[in-house]
Amino acid sequence: MIMIENNTGNLVEVTVQGALQEGDFKDLAQRADALIEKYGHVRIMVDVSRFEGWENFEAAERHFDFVRRHHENVERLAVIAGHAWQHWMAAMGGVFLHPEVKVFDPAQREDAKRWALAGGRIAAE
Repeated sequence: MIMIENNTGNLVEVTVQGALQEGDFKDLAQRADALIEKYGHVRIMVDVSRFEGWENFEAAERHFDFVRRHHENVERLAVIAGHAWQHWMAAMGGVFLHPEVKVFDPAQREDAKRWALAGGRIAAE
């Protein structure tokens, strides 16, 4: 399940829980596309500390398709990771993707939000 909030301009706050399903990315793509249309870029803070993988191959494929289609319009990606494998995956993604990526522990949620909003082109409401 993906829960989406947007409280600060072009920052999208996302919480991922459990196994992702194929349909989870529809709302996220619509929200990201609307903010990209408005601001030209987005910043994402995603909490994956309770992420358990994908329900099936199609869900993983939809996830990677979302990343492929949107990563060039993401300026910063703050990842809140609760497990070592999540830290590793986020760090590897940072090597191949456009946005600046930084990984935080769950206790550093406010630090993650501050970092996501700092520097570069900040778009406010």
